[in-house]
Amino acid sequence: MSGVQKLLRWVETSPAVDKAAGALAELVPAALRRQEVTNLLRTRALGRPVHPAVVVLPMSFYAASAALDLAPGGSTASRALIGAGLATAPAALATELAEYGTLGRAERRTAFVHLAANATATACYLTSFRLRGHGFGLVARVVSAVGLAALATGGALSAHQALIRSPEAVAASGGRLAEEPV
Repeated sequence: MSGVQKLLRWVETSPAVDKAAGALAELVPAALRRQEVTNLLRTRALGRPVHPAVVVLPMSFYAASAALDLAPGGSTASRALIGAGLATAPAALATELAEYGTLGRAERRTAFVHLAANATATACYLTSFRLRGHGFGLVARVVSAVGLAALATGGALSAHQALIRSPEAVAASGGRLAEEPV
């Protein structure tokens, strides 16, 4: 078993993650728990959840800003892309929290760490955006790189969760996969 697989297994089975994930579920704003709001945010366009489509925006803006950070003279455009990512991040968070309340315990553990990674990425990009506005370009680029690493971690967890929730995986587990391992 690879190190990544061990880490994913730990996330799926850790009582410490379970406790934090449960606490977050209780903190989800009441407005996001209302049936009308949850139904809207969990709308399944073309048979798929909306969250993966919405999250593409901030991820794309952040990734493009990283590419511009490598190019000479790309600082202003990179800051603009980070600003666009920050402007679209709340929609991604709202759709993720709407999904979060519907997850089983094992899935919620993975989703919690996914949320934490994405929150770290957003905090890094917000910090980078502000640093760039005050002329700290080199430090801002380093902070953006840390944010990109956090975003990649969140993406890997999301991909893992999508795989364990796939119809094929659920069928192979006899329908128990959503709650296992406990």
